[in-house]
Amino acid sequence: MRNVSVLALATIGLFACFPANAEKVGNIGAVNVAAHGTPPGAAKHPLSVGLGVEKRERIETASEGSALIVFNDASTMTVGRSSSVVIDDFVYNGASGSQGVSLAKGVMRFVGGGVSHESGATFKTPTASIGLRGGSIMVRLGGECEALIYHQNGVTEVVGVQGNSQILNRPGFGVCARSGGVSEPFRVPPEIVAAMNAQLASLKGQSGGARKKPREEEAELLLGHDRAPSVEPPPGLDALGPVWAGNALVQSSANVENQPFPPPAPPPPEHCRGELCGRPRL
Repeated sequence: MRNVSVLALATIGLFACFPANAEKVGNIGAVNVAAHGTPPGAAKHPLSVGLGVEKRERIETASEGSALIVFNDASTMTVGRSSSVVIDDFVYNGASGSQGVSLAKGVMRFVGGGVSHESGATFKTPTASIGLRGGSIMVRLGGECEALIYHQNGVTEVVGVQGNSQILNRPGFGVCARSGGVSEPFRVPPEIVAAMNAQLASLKGQSGGARKKPREEEAELLLGHDRAPSVEPPPGLDALGPVWAGNALVQSSANVENQPFPPPAPPPPEHCRGELCGRPRL
């Protein structure tokens, strides 16, 4: 009888660790220490490759941590070092759905999948709401820019807390979203892009959680011999490190095949002259 009671208590404890209303939205595709997840109603726990991720879960990384989430629609989100995000919403029925993420600090990169290509994905920062149709973006919080939204592919709309908005559809361009409003689009300097990539990449000696670091040729093979969406400078595996390589090994060529062709670039305003027209100080 005592053994039965012990078994019953163990079973109750097991179900307590996995709430009945838990909604799994994806898995950890790559991770470097220290990175943690806090699901709704559950304790904070360290992340590991293959671990499930839930709706409304908070993902946090320390100064040497990073994590890549592979969602059920084949979209991916890389959470850089010293960052914090919350997965607000994710619903996918195989054709469309909804997807939302809040970024509280740090930097993240998102590559669209089934939801963003059909319904669009949304992102929130303290100073702006961001809508992405297809494609990919990087977002960095902090500094004079407050929130830097860097467009890589697809179509991105940024709406500031004051209500003004900007459309981004030229790869390599971005905006600053400050508490006072959203800037005019400008070409983001290569050194700023490199700094964001550095925050997303694995550090020396890190492998993204993989027991064996994949060779670039292996990652390219599983990506269908394609790279990440073309941007300036092109990130490639060297810039993004094993985190992107882990992404390639986990999800194969799904994202690359889904990337739409970018729409034609709109003409610059009549009063605008030069490549860096409207560029704010960063």
